[in-house]
Amino acid sequence: MWWVRVILLFLFLFMFLLQQGSSSSLSIEQEHSCPPSSCGKISNITYPFRLKNDPIHCGNRSYELSCENNVTTINLYSAKYNVKSINYNNFTIRLVDPGIQQDNCSSFPRNYLSTSDFCDSIRQCTMKIAAIHSQL
Repeated sequence: MWWVRVILLFLFLFMFLLQQGSSSSLSIEQEHSCPPSSCGKISNITYPFRLKNDPIHCGNRSYELSCENNVTTINLYSAKYNVKSINYNNFTIRLVDPGIQQDNCSSFPRNYLSTSDFCDSIRQCTMKIAAIHSQL
């Protein structure tokens, strides 16, 4: 009779793993089935990004964007930045410090970001940052 218990145990484990796999694939399907969002000049906002008003299953909350007066913004390290573009092909997001004023060379940024802010312990960067000073 011990073999019946072993079979039941394997059957239980198989059903458990099958259920876990289907629920995680459903969540992935939900994330990628969300319609693109837009705010101002930034259109096609999709996974991993999301706007604050998007459905909860859309995008990653770590990459949540805001839309304020048709300006797309992101909060990073307790500072707000304007989003100028998102390129999903080369994994680049272009940010501008709101303290930088267009056509004003004497304006100063309010905040500072370094590429090391977006690298893990083995120095593999997961996000590129492009400084935009002349393309405001």
